[in-house]
Amino acid sequence: MSFLKKLTETVSKGVSTATEKAQQTVEITKLHTHISGKRKEIERRYARIGEAVYEAYLKKDLSLAEGLVIPECDEISGIRKEIASLEERIRELRNEKECVCGQEVPYDTKFCPSCGHKFPEPVPVQVEVIPQEEEEEPEAEPEAVIVEAEANPACDNCGAELKPDMRFCPDCGHSATANR
Repeated sequence: MSFLKKLTETVSKGVSTATEKAQQTVEITKLHTHISGKRKEIERRYARIGEAVYEAYLKKDLSLAEGLVIPECDEISGIRKEIASLEERIRELRNEKECVCGQEVPYDTKFCPSCGHKFPEPVPVQVEVIPQEEEEEPEAEPEAVIVEAEANPACDNCGAELKPDMRFCPDCGHSATANR
């Protein structure tokens, strides 16, 4: 009976995870669509700026365009901030962050594996733990089978696993090239 209970729990967790992933994908798609609309709005504003500048050029007085160009530029700056906010939300949903070098890295990375940039410590999130009811005595787990696999090199400084394309340790920032 315990086997069936474990199987049911495993399937339930899998379905729950799949549902979460599907919802995440839908939300990310909506955000991308919203970003696309914002970029089109920027293009329309660029066109208005260009028309205003060209009309002022024809009148041989570019200062005539200033009254339209400055408000349009202010609007473009605001739209770019909105786009950055939407892109940040996408990174949050994917549990990623962007380094100053442009590399996307997992959210819990301490140092960028490409450039070595140190990320500020993330603010811990408070999670409420709800106690579960006691369950039946679990059956003995089968013994694990150890399979030898070719391991990636480890950081000389902290021992973290380093992938072949990493130039810096993502945990301590130590140069990974010294390990090879």
